[in-house]
Amino acid sequence: MPEPALRRVRARFYDAEPVDGPGGTGVWLRFRPERSRIVTEPIEHFADLGPEWCIPAVGGAGAVLRVLRAARVAAPADPKDLVADAERCGALLQRAIPSDVVLSLRPRSNVRFTAWTDDGVEVVEHVRHVLETERAWIVVRAPGLAPVLVERERVVRQQTECDRFWEVVDIERAP
Repeated sequence: MPEPALRRVRARFYDAEPVDGPGGTGVWLRFRPERSRIVTEPIEHFADLGPEWCIPAVGGAGAVLRVLRAARVAAPADPKDLVADAERCGALLQRAIPSDVVLSLRPRSNVRFTAWTDDGVEVVEHVRHVLETERAWIVVRAPGLAPVLVERERVVRQQTECDRFWEVVDIERAP
């Protein structure tokens, strides 16, 4: 399957919100597109800062460093100093507000199947497609994830939803 085309959008970096809790350590980077017909809503990107130096933390530290470079704010000498320190990253990024950047964006979507049953609500994420049979719904998920069988007799109501969003692939200084 071919990759969706990248969109290059000029945007303004306007907010950085540090997050340090059970859901993860990182910083929400927020951008407001300028003069774009395609992307009109604010763009959020979570820069994961690990709890330790790992692949997601490398990507998150890279995003933080690219924003700092675009704003011409001095970055730490060792990028590993950013890992697991969301508050410090947030303080550095506050100095970068407002900054004009060029974002490379890729359109993404996440399909979710929700079934309301007598026992509660069952939510299945990362859905590829839903097969409907006489006795059940078979929810086929992304590769590597097992399918889920939801029996019709237990379901009161069901719904399939699609969330569309933009994935930030790259951040560059605006010309």
